[in-house]
Amino acid sequence: MVLEPNNPQRNVRRRWNCYGCRRPYAIALAMRYVVVICAITFLLIWDGLYNQGRYLDTTVREVSRIVRYITGAV
Repeated sequence: MVLEPNNPQRNVRRRWNCYGCRRPYAIALAMRYVVVICAITFLLIWDGLYNQGRYLDTTVREVSRIVRYITGAV
């Protein structure tokens, strides 16, 4: 029995999903992270194979420059 103090009408018997939660939207939330991780991985592999890491190198240099500008480090 699942007890939900805020909504007594929903105190019904529900099954756990594979993510350890009884709520069905937990799967959708977990899939968002999977999609983002796959997209970033694809971009890194693509940049490394076809551009010799040019975009990754430029991104790291610009982020480093911005951090140095903000923190005042030389």
